[in-house]
Amino acid sequence: MTNNYKRTKEWLDLAFKNIERVLKYYKDNDYADTVFKIQLSIEQLQKALIFLLGMQFRKTHDPSEILETIEYNNSIKIEKKKIEQIKKIAALAKDIEGEGATTRYGIIKNDELITPEDKYDNIIVNKFLNDLKDVLINIYELLKEIPDLEHELIKLLDFIKNFRDLLKK
Repeated sequence: MTNNYKRTKEWLDLAFKNIERVLKYYKDNDYADTVFKIQLSIEQLQKALIFLLGMQFRKTHDPSEILETIEYNNSIKIEKKKIEQIKKIAALAKDIEGEGATTRYGIIKNDELITPEDKYDNIIVNKFLNDLKDVLINIYELLKEIPDLEHELIKLLDFIKNFRDLLKK
């Protein structure tokens, strides 16, 4: 197993643990922690993809910026359809990445602290949950033909189903 392949699986495992927390916090109506874990899991899913592509990165909280450059990276040979899926993941990630530290600390507005608990309501959370679901769908499509990822693919499908069910309510 290559180092990048091993790292891909490790980052997927981290993301899956946080996605489980997303589901738990959402069911507990803890929207601040839900959004924070959505942000973290989308970041980790992108980092898994970056390693899978054979790329490296320095510490970053904006991995979408790396994925956006994929079509200009001459050292990576990848089908146009897959490039479009990767770009879609990066585009979906931009909104939650844009929240930055707000998911943990809140924001100052009109000289008042607006806590994450005050900022994130059901409408905002559902938008980010839908983005996470779409990221998971695209990750699944990118990984489904890769050998030895059966366990990860099953987990991805399970999460996709859970989010579809949650968002129907």
